[in-house]
Amino acid sequence: MERGKVNVYVFRHLDQNCFVTLDSQKETEVKERSVFDIPIFTEEFLNHSKAREAELRQLRKSNMEFEERNAALQKHVESMRTAVEKLEVDVIQERSRNTVLQQHLETLRQVLTSSFASMPLPGSGETPTLDTIDSYMNRLHSIILANPQDNENFIATVREVVNRLDR
Repeated sequence: MERGKVNVYVFRHLDQNCFVTLDSQKETEVKERSVFDIPIFTEEFLNHSKAREAELRQLRKSNMEFEERNAALQKHVESMRTAVEKLEVDVIQERSRNTVLQQHLETLRQVLTSSFASMPLPGSGETPTLDTIDSYMNRLHSIILANPQDNENFIATVREVVNRLDR
């Protein structure tokens, strides 16, 4: 290159494009220091610029796609949060109902135990306790269904006890 001729170069410095005007003497020094030196307004510069623009377009497109996915995922997360909150409320309500039902069952067991305490089962003579009331009621049911004719008096007594429970 001739002395005094000025060339403009683009080089990457700290991730920024810098335009520098250099004379031919410093031109050699810059070329040795930077791998990204490209003289502007040359075919190489224009190709480099086109490649960077294409890369930038692709990055913007990818960014937009990620933002759209992110928005959709955030909507999904929000709907999931709402569903979880609703399910937590449902669980609390069901636990409350279960507690009420458990208390009702215990009360019913106590009432049945005291009501049938004086009625031993035919054949075994078993009387109910709080621990055995469930099996007692199952056996009572089986006896009534198996031989209703043989146990008419016993069935009538059971009916009287059950009728007293309803009051």
